[in-house]
Amino acid sequence: MQINRNPFYPIQPEMISHSQFYLEYKPKQLLANEVALFYQFQTSELAPDHLPVIPDGCIDLLFCCDPVHPMAILATRPEHRCLYPFKQNCVYFGVRFLPEQTLLKLPCSIKELIQQQQTPLFDVLSEDTSLLEQIILLPCFSDRIRWFISYFQQKQQETSYDQNLIKFCINGIYATRGIIPVQQLAEESGYSCRYLQKKFEDYIGFSPKQFCQIVRLQHAVHELLHHHQQLSTVVDDGRFYDKAHFYKGFKKYMNCTPKQYLSAYQTSTFHMISGG
Repeated sequence: MQINRNPFYPIQPEMISHSQFYLEYKPKQLLANEVALFYQFQTSELAPDHLPVIPDGCIDLLFCCDPVHPMAILATRPEHRCLYPFKQNCVYFGVRFLPEQTLLKLPCSIKELIQQQQTPLFDVLSEDTSLLEQIILLPCFSDRIRWFISYFQQKQQETSYDQNLIKFCINGIYATRGIIPVQQLAEESGYSCRYLQKKFEDYIGFSPKQFCQIVRLQHAVHELLHHHQQLSTVVDDGRFYDKAHFYKGFKKYMNCTPKQYLSAYQTSTFHMISGG
């Protein structure tokens, strides 16, 4: 199976708009097949201690850089838009791993972690607890990125056949923005739909059909918020049967209609560091 990586940049727009001093960096080399994004932000002293997150299929490592009460969390993305707890007036550094990542070796099923949403990092990963101290002591965002890239390069290992199968199928989903039928994935990979569903649930916690819907949702949200596309254009580009079908799928994952989401979303400027 030949795997040519297609870009997928999962977004969490409300995490940006509800926080302060947001920074992000998209790696283009080495870790680009594993890490979608490095990011950092500060929570407000006055804002609520919960931030809205939307489905993206990713796993995030989140480090609360409070020198008095530091914390490291492994956060999975929910099946539906919901609120995740954060400490007020704290700097958070995050590493967003792509759904097909192979660097994090987890001792339990992804589906179980998705139900828990946020889990203390050292409860599920056998990492040295000094990792948290190292992150806190570094003075700035760019230093934390460089340290993490160096740290994870030492962990890169050969992927298993099942992991390569997942990467192959997910790449097909990315290439079509989630529009590809699961039957086509089965035919192109040479495995049955049932077998693919089991492997997807084992490795990323969602069925192929669910993950296709999440990728379509991510693209729809991106088009609505950042390209200011009309709903009719998003419906056509996403190849939804009609507007009612798009609204139903959107509301299933976002717990609101596209118009309600657009009206509730508050835009915010943030600084993006170019990948290298």
